[in-house]
Amino acid sequence: MELKRQGTHTSEIARRLDVRRATLVAWFKQSAYREGRGWVKGTLRRYDENTRQRVIALKQQRIDRQKYFQGAPYVQMDYAKRYPSAPPPSLWFINECVRQAGLQTHAPKKRATGHDTVKQRRFPIKTIVGLGRIHQACDFVGKKYIHGSPEAISIFSTSYYQWLEIYQIWRTVDETAEQAVAKLCAFWTNHPIPQVLRVDNAMTFRGGGRHPAVVSRFLKFLLNCNVIPLFAAPYRSYTNPHIEGHNRTFTEKLWARHTFAAHAEIDRECARFNAESEEFFRFKFAHRLAAKGIRYRSARAIPNTQTLVTTRGKRICFLRFVESWKEKNDAIGIVVLERFIELPGSHLNQYVFASLDLEKAMLHVHSEHEDCLTEVRKIRFPYTA
Repeated sequence: MELKRQGTHTSEIARRLDVRRATLVAWFKQSAYREGRGWVKGTLRRYDENTRQRVIALKQQRIDRQKYFQGAPYVQMDYAKRYPSAPPPSLWFINECVRQAGLQTHAPKKRATGHDTVKQRRFPIKTIVGLGRIHQACDFVGKKYIHGSPEAISIFSTSYYQWLEIYQIWRTVDETAEQAVAKLCAFWTNHPIPQVLRVDNAMTFRGGGRHPAVVSRFLKFLLNCNVIPLFAAPYRSYTNPHIEGHNRTFTEKLWARHTFAAHAEIDRECARFNAESEEFFRFKFAHRLAAKGIRYRSARAIPNTQTLVTTRGKRICFLRFVESWKEKNDAIGIVVLERFIELPGSHLNQYVFASLDLEKAMLHVHSEHEDCLTEVRKIRFPYTA
């Protein structure tokens, strides 16, 4: 009713509450619910005023302490820890309390507009999701510079984006495969090893340079850890928000809020950022972290980036957008590990899912439509490991 009194349109209220507009119209005509609960319009049905004030106070504390994460899920976590005997309020209620108190720290997110476009272009979402239970992404954030120094700062970031959720960032000496491997090794000693690791097409990850079909040191490390490498579609950032979002998250939440003058200051803030994200990770996913089948890496294990221990069951996956290539006389196809693969013209301007079977040295290219996968092409794909 508060929204109605503020002049919010009935259709907008229905959208926010995820109910039919007709239901709201009927409800607004009543003075009280007739279910024996005595809920009078304009009063709180599930939570009392004390709960509202607690939520507002917890939100204010996060603002006052300049926490990096101030959204409703984190306020909900604070509530559960501060008042363990009381059930935490819903995210919707927390957002409403925060909005009414004028404590919103970010503008509401706009509705996504690219969903239909991606669907029409046969983005293989079901195939990607089906690769494994835990998905992770990693990336090197673009070069940064501290005050008064021409020396570039390298930042490595990683996050889970399926089944688990956490963001972690570290300053590194440089943007090399060795640094990425070292950070992942340390991370996986006390965080689950994923089934899938999504990366972009930077040479740091794919390797090879101008030499086609080379399995890089970074890829060997992942494959030896029984992790499926998944390469994003080049120059299609809207299809890969988990990686592209790393840069934005780091810049908005940390880099833009400080003026750094020394490496130690960056390391300190990265550690504070990581600790806040870690706290929420352990709180929200405690039951999942106790599940069977989760793998961790031994702290004493030495990463193997030189040889591929076995090719049995190993594969490298690629998300690709089919284009017309001027360099190939306008031939239609994709590029996988610097090797051009020609495809039927009917798949132009659509997404395909390519999988390199390392055991058989075969490349399989599939198209997904209405949750069904169809093989577009299957070819021999010799490679160097």
